Amino acid sequence: MNHKRKICFVTPTLQMGGMERVVSLLSNHAAKNGYDVYIICLINKKSYYYLDDRVNVLEPAFEYKKGLLNKTKVFYHVSSCLFSVRPSVVLSFSEVFNPLSIISAKLANIPVYISDRSNPKKELSLLTQILRKLTYPLAKGMISQTELAKTISLNKGYNNNITVIPNPLREIDDTIERIKGPIIISVGRLVSTKNYKELIDIFFEIEDEKKWQLWILGDGPDRSDLQEHINELKLNDRVKLFGAVKDVDSYLSKASIFAFSSISEGFPNALSEAIAYPLPCIAYDCPAGPADLIKNEENGFLIPIHDRDSFKLHLIKLMRNNLLRESFMSSYKLHRKSYNIDSISERYLNFLLN
Repeated sequence: MNHKRKICFVTPTLQMGGMERVVSLLSNHAAKNGYDVYIICLINKKSYYYLDDRVNVLEPAFEYKKGLLNKTKVFYHVSSCLFSVRPSVVLSFSEVFNPLSIISAKLANIPVYISDRSNPKKELSLLTQILRKLTYPLAKGMISQTELAKTISLNKGYNNNITVIPNPLREIDDTIERIKGPIIISVGRLVSTKNYKELIDIFFEIEDEKKWQLWILGDGPDRSDLQEHINELKLNDRVKLFGAVKDVDSYLSKASIFAFSSISEGFPNALSEAIAYPLPCIAYDCPAGPADLIKNEENGFLIPIHDRDSFKLHLIKLMRNNLLRESFMSSYKLHRKSYNIDSISERYLNFLLN
């Protein structure tokens, strides 16, 4: 029966990012289980993530630029694809483009669900806010990544049918030998909300632990500024920016602590993966996600946001106490089970199709 069910995901891109990774994982799971899967991309960019050969990617023929004209082109692209494919259901990702997907699906008489992916407290443009208020109630349902996001969406009257489904974990490579050294690691885009400059400053202030290094994986517009800051602090031999890497697990295997300094999240995939790897974690309690993943002093330290002194003190505790680090990793198998790709993907499919 499944092979007759067509599922369509709408996403801005399939480039490197948390939302894009989730779309690829869901698509691969659905294709593997006999569904006809289509991904409508709104911006024509090459996929960063592996996609099953059975997944159909529909990209626009134009180069996206900001402005009303390009929004009209995107609307036409989505509408044309939906009228052509005629899927059983549509799931659209991204606060900015969800309103366009909802209108397109409604015109095509196709059930549409939506999922916001960024910090639920993030201030978006006035136009986006108005469009969400007008169109979100027209969606058949909404998927939130965290309880906080669900509560905020309900309070704003976006939709009455909202479920919370966290992001699935990717497969962790357990074949790599773990050689844990005095290394603190972090993973994420080099943008201001990841707050890496503060993490580097905190690391710099821990003066009596010179044997430790800080590794940061990821790329982004802040890279040159961060490298300049590292140079100014004369930390080139201890703080390393590795850029975007494919083999993340080979770097995690060498680290002893995962530090997460982000001040704004939708759902922090990198933190979830670190807990599952496993690594002992320390994170700011930013909106939204860290509080869903870390039970303070059980599997990590959850630090009040912007409490830099507390972050530093608890990071020092982890650096100096191997037994504490080991205790924080003891429940990683339970975390893996809770966020397993197949079980999370099935929760998505059940909500969309049942």
